[in-house]
Parts: sequence; structure tokens; C-alpha cells
Amino acid sequence: MAHTNQRAQGLLARLKLRHLRIVQALGELQTATKVAALFHISPAAVSKALLEAEAIVGMPLFLRQHEGMQPTEIGLYLIEGARLVLRQMERLAESVEAVQGGSHGHFSLSFRAASAYPLVSSAICAYRETAPEVRISVVEGGLVDMVGRVESGELDLLFSYDDTRLDRPHLRRSPVITGQRIIVVANASHPLFQRKRIDARELREQQWCIPAPGSRVRHHLQAAFHALDLPAPDQGVVVSDMGMTLSLLQRSHFVAALPQRTADQFAAGNLARELPFRLSGRLDPVMMVWNDALSPRASAKVFRDFVRSYALSHGYVRN
Repeated sequence: MAHTNQRAQGLLARLKLRHLRIVQALGELQTATKVAALFHISPAAVSKALLEAEAIVGMPLFLRQHEGMQPTEIGLYLIEGARLVLRQMERLAESVEAVQGGSHGHFSLSFRAASAYPLVSSAICAYRETAPEVRISVVEGGLVDMVGRVESGELDLLFSYDDTRLDRPHLRRSPVITGQRIIVVANASHPLFQRKRIDARELREQQWCIPAPGSRVRHHLQAAFHALDLPAPDQGVVVSDMGMTLSLLQRSHFVAALPQRTADQFAAGNLARELPFRLSGRLDPVMMVWNDALSPRASAKVFRDFVRSYALSHGYVRN
């Protein structure tokens, strides 16, 4: 054990950040010429750094082939390790800069839950009043892709419905929105508002903004109509984008099923009104997810704490 530790310490003492940068870049670009152009150095300098790294490790890291450099098994391990170390160093540099130079850095987030729109947008606006120099990137993508990005450190925060796909060793989650009702809405001029009572069959036959297949809202909408012994609505437009949903509601007599908070936000802006028809069922809670194995960016951690506090103070979640 002591001998193994000595070898590991010797490897750490000799392997430099420049070696890790070269190895990681070669794993992506596969040729010394491209890596040289990336770092504004000569291909010979790239080859020299690679040979040094291989001498330190004691094994070839890449196979030199006509189509480019292909990593060996140990090379793949080193590339992945280099990627994590370099991201950690980037975050460390940002944190030091934030403390020493007054720059607040940046962070990225994604949300895979329509229920999160009101909270995340409101929290971002409130947060930027106190930290206007922070750069925030909102990333789009599927849940599996976003979970992978949180694991690798590419994404700082993910807002998602509670899901078994979040059960990863280093992922931590905190509830920020409790389960919500699903509300049926339409614009104020919709003929249904002239009715004292809306029949389920009549509601089903309206033109709908139909939630995308696989979405939680669609699942609950189908379940709600199934409980009424009716098929789910199938007339209208299948749409996953909230902006398009809002545009359709404003321009024509569409109806839509929205999470309670989103419906309330639309109503507050006079964009849509709740129809007097109650659907059964509730959406799952929304979780804020991050990678606890990585040192968080300073701005991401501050925003994470800010969202928790904001969600509590504005009734999105109970303590």
C-alpha cells in the first residue's frame, strides 16, 4: 500500500497541468497539428509534451494511426481525469477572481419541468438585481443529456421533476416546488367563458395546445380524462415550447393544460384565464439538482442558496 502511494505521489509531482491540457485536447482533436493551432504552439511542442506524459505514466497514451491519434485504455482514463481536473481548476480560478477582482463569474442551468418556469425566471431577475455582472447560461436538452452534463461538470444546476434517473452517486437534489394542480386555461375571449358549466366531453373537443409525448403534463392530462371515461384531447397542435403555447393561446381559441404556478403567472399578466373545469391529479415536486462531488462555481453556489431562500419566502415550497 505504501509503495502504491509513493508511486501515485510521484506521478502527481511530475504530471503538470500542461500535460493534462495536451492529453485532453488530443483526445478531442486527435492530431498534434490541430492541438498546436488550439494552443498557438508548434506541433513539435505538442509531441514533446505527449512523450513527457507517456514517460511519466510509463505507458503509451495514444496509438499513432493514419486517421489520427486514438487513445489507449490508460489514455482514456487520463483524458477523463484531465477533463475533471481542468474543470475544477477553471472553477477555482473563477472563485479566486470573484473574491480578489470583484468579477462574479458565470454559471449554467437547465430546466426539464414546465413547473419551474415561474420560479427560475423570477429568481433570476431578483438575483441579478444584487449580482448584475453574473453571466447566466440557460441550456436546453433532454433529461438524460442534462443529467450527464451535471455529472461531468458542464452544467451547474438542473431543475427537474423528481425522477429515478436522478439517482446518481454524486448528484444532490433539493425540492424547490411542491406538487401542483394542472389548470386548464384559455384567452379571455374564448367562447367557453360564456358557459356557466363546462362539460368534459365538450372540453375535450376544443382545439388544444397538446403537451408533448412523454411530458409529465401530458401524462396527467391523459390520466385525468381517463378518469372521466374519455380519451385524452387529440385536436389541436402538439407543442413543447412555452412561448409557442402562449402565442397560440393569445392568437386563437386554443385551450392548454398548465402547472398551477405557470397558469397563475399567465393570469397575472392578463395572458390567459383559468377555465372553470377542475382536472384530477397533481404534478410531481420539482427538484434543484447539482453535482456534490465537484467544487461549485462561486456564483452557482450563491444562486443555489438564493433559489432555496426565494422558493421558501414566495411559497413555492414549505420548510
